[in-house]
Amino acid sequence: MIIEFRGEFEGLVGKIVAPRFKNQLPTLLDAELKFADNIGVTPLKVGDTGFDDVVNQGTVKWAVTEAGELVFIPKYVGQEELAHTVLTRGQQVLAAGEADIVSSGSNYMKLLEISNHSGHYFPSPDSLDLGIEAFRKQGIDITQATVNKI
Repeated sequence: MIIEFRGEFEGLVGKIVAPRFKNQLPTLLDAELKFADNIGVTPLKVGDTGFDDVVNQGTVKWAVTEAGELVFIPKYVGQEELAHTVLTRGQQVLAAGEADIVSSGSNYMKLLEISNHSGHYFPSPDSLDLGIEAFRKQGIDITQATVNKI
């Protein structure tokens, strides 16, 4: 898969000229953040302690922040689904969705499936290309991933 981008890139994902997506359910934000804080869920980056455990346990939610950082949380903790807003404390995103990843540390990380599904941000299908590029730049093998643009 070859992904082309227009614009300037520097740093992690780069200086990105892309649309921002706002939280479409702001009235729920306080309760969503309180729940995540109470159970100790914080966003993780590739290489953080606990990253492998989270991605190997099941589907994760991911986002590319306005600063170009790729962050992850588990989709579920127990039976409770976490909100995408936990990733950025409700701030806008450049891309967001869900993914299935396998990892055995920094030696091997593979993206199995990815989508731009987010019931809070409703990111565009095109934003998924930016997300996939962010995964690639973090050393995650994207070559055989199933891509679901919604």
